[in-house]
Amino acid sequence: MAMVISNGWKMNSFIDRRRQTGFTLLEIMIALAIFAVVSGALIRNASQAIRQTNIIQQKTLAFWIAENHLNQMRASPRLEGSFPGIGSERYSVTMADRDWEVVMDVEATENPDMRRIIVSVFAENDPDNNIAELVGFRGKY
Repeated sequence: MAMVISNGWKMNSFIDRRRQTGFTLLEIMIALAIFAVVSGALIRNASQAIRQTNIIQQKTLAFWIAENHLNQMRASPRLEGSFPGIGSERYSVTMADRDWEVVMDVEATENPDMRRIIVSVFAENDPDNNIAELVGFRGKY
């Protein structure tokens, strides 16, 4: 029970003020700090996911380009003059609105009627970074 003083105020009115609804400034500041930390983590994870998706897309396109060149070499007619000579060739290719550099190295094997074909794919703006590399073989006959 609260005692009433002559001016009408209750003696323990501070207890009544504590029961008011709403948040204090300290509670709001703590909530904002938690929100800032969680938001930072979410943004970092989202940007990492976007970066990884871009890398996977780039590698997938590069492997498709390498497979296309290797399959073109394998599918060419088996004529006497079409057997690939030993050496290296460089091509520029456009796929998915991007420019790529393709290097095809043809090497000899122990069998003189067989060639090892190494197809390497690079981004045009980064010719030192090999994105994809496939190795295949082609016979003379």
